[in-house]
Amino acid sequence: MQPLLLKGLFVDKMIGTKFELPDMVVEIISDDGNSWKTRNISTKETELINKQVLQKAIRLGKAKEVERP
Repeated sequence: MQPLLLKGLFVDKMIGTKFELPDMVVEIISDDGNSWKTRNISTKETELINKQVLQKAIRLGKAKEVERP
């Protein structure tokens, strides 16, 4: 799998987007290279989620976008 190269407008559009994952809802708060810096909505903890892992989870139906700013 090739590295995910995300720059500019796409990254700007992702900031603030919320995703529902198994057992949690996270909001993307910033770009951190190969990961998204996210905030767990229920616990308010900050977590890093690998971009490729999130992309694969979306493709497999394990994660879905629930809100976009």
